[in-house]
Amino acid sequence: MIVRFTLGLLLLLSALAGYAQRDTSFYRQIPVPSHLRPIERAIGSSALGSVYFYGGKKLNSPFSLEVPFIELNDPQVNQHFRSFRTWTTISRLTGVASLAYFITTGTSSNRNGQYWTVYGGSVALAFGTIIIANTQVSKAVARYNTMLRQVPTGFIRVGAVYTPTPMGTSVVGVGGAYVIK
Repeated sequence: MIVRFTLGLLLLLSALAGYAQRDTSFYRQIPVPSHLRPIERAIGSSALGSVYFYGGKKLNSPFSLEVPFIELNDPQVNQHFRSFRTWTTISRLTGVASLAYFITTGTSSNRNGQYWTVYGGSVALAFGTIIIANTQVSKAVARYNTMLRQVPTGFIRVGAVYTPTPMGTSVVGVGGAYVIK
């Protein structure tokens, strides 16, 4: 009984393994451009807005990330960034809803209560879409940084670091790696 159950479970797992998603992004035919730098997210950034740094310089907005994303030319990064732009546009358009309601309605006795309902709903919707948009740009940045960390096969990487310590001495470190896949 246990043998049959184990064999059935192994058969089921092997069948499901064939349906697993294959991520081919790590087998890029085009190498990642060497001039691209990692994107860093500032400490204290939230879902309502993040501050990003590229090459040690603070970016004014997440829209500034479009240039390195395009140069990387990764479909997943581009899709997340397009989604970010779409959600940001939707967020901006929801603010127009309360203005349009105010302009289109005439003077009525119940207008004040309805206006604040429309206004509050549009503000809540705007916050929700901004959170979704910033989540999408965070996913794009994470994917971008993952793609930059990839090391092509057969390449030698050598690094060295010189760091002063708080005690007045210095530490020197040297390392190397050869990647074989």
